[in-house]
Amino acid sequence: MSKSIYSLVLSDDVVEAVDALANSAGISRSAMVNRILAERVAYTTPEMRLEEILEALARSINNGAFMLAEKPSGGTLSARTSLKYRYKPTVKYSVEIFTEKNGKRAGEMRVSFRTQNAQLIDDLTGFFKCWAALEQRHIADKLSEDILYTISDGHFTRTLNMPRGNVSDEQLGTAVADYMAMFDGAMKAYFLKLPDIEEAAHTVEKHYQQEITRQSTII
Repeated sequence: MSKSIYSLVLSDDVVEAVDALANSAGISRSAMVNRILAERVAYTTPEMRLEEILEALARSINNGAFMLAEKPSGGTLSARTSLKYRYKPTVKYSVEIFTEKNGKRAGEMRVSFRTQNAQLIDDLTGFFKCWAALEQRHIADKLSEDILYTISDGHFTRTLNMPRGNVSDEQLGTAVADYMAMFDGAMKAYFLKLPDIEEAAHTVEKHYQQEITRQSTII
């Protein structure tokens, strides 16, 4: 959505009230004025869309194993959980929702571990590759675009596709939360079966097949 500079004559009291609202929402005066006017004319801005998606996502993951790292902002939500692996390393999840609807990509999920432990990195790589292979077999043909992955040294990145058909921003946020929970549950199940890699992979596949049928929206 393009933006331009406009000159407005406003009373000082109105500006003071707008500034108070902007400060409480953590946005600029211009962004707050834009939001107020958009609501008045029943127009949904990209920023308002992002906020609705992230609010739905935050509500959903708060009911599970995740802990919000900070308040969602700028189209990004960060959360963390822990993995039962010797010293219980922290798992950081970062979800970015793209501003504009382009019919293909809804956003991106990043999973990371701050670790130099070679064995943990190797085990994580094994799980990430197992997960990607499962998705390619089970849902690749149900998506509007190919899934893109990046796997490297305890880091995993996966594109989140726009679902086929029409979904509300609320439904999209919930779908992202459901996907995060499914991924996190599978990862924890995998690590519980180590060092038996074959049994770990079998457990993840069984978990995946059970959970994917419960996903009302595939992303």
